[in-house]
Amino acid sequence: MSKFVQLTTAAMILAAVSGCGVQKYVGLEGDDRTVYSGPMYPATSKIAIAFQPAQVGKSCRVFAEALAQFPANATGKDIESAVLGEAGKRGAEQVLIGRSRQAEDDEGLQFLYFGPTHEYLCSDQCGGWRFGYEFWEKQGEWVSLGYGQWGKSEARFESPLVMQMVMLRCQ
Repeated sequence: MSKFVQLTTAAMILAAVSGCGVQKYVGLEGDDRTVYSGPMYPATSKIAIAFQPAQVGKSCRVFAEALAQFPANATGKDIESAVLGEAGKRGAEQVLIGRSRQAEDDEGLQFLYFGPTHEYLCSDQCGGWRFGYEFWEKQGEWVSLGYGQWGKSEARFESPLVMQMVMLRCQ
């Protein structure tokens, strides 16, 4: 076998093997949505949770729009911990939780970021959930994830989930 054929074969094997492992959602524009690229704020540890836009203060600005993915068998406590951990890292003072659906695939725990390009007042636009639609529309049945399940270890979700959320800074 020639040196060229050996190198070509090795390159093809390396390319095939490097594609194994955890998949990352790549948007239509080709960017990796698992990478946060929004404003940088100091980390926070006290984060308010809301399930309705009316529960968000008038001065709160959305700085991150995300879809959160959770693996099969996650509990309400697992979901709360993951969301508060990610939001705290990003400097959120409040998180508005949207709707949840069964995920088409179990990609484990990850946060897919969709913007916004500029911060906006939640009182002007929250609850429209227009980001990530090309991903969101491919998901499964609706799942009830609200106050009754949030933070509860006994609330277990057998299927993987996808949940809408926005992170806010409030003045």
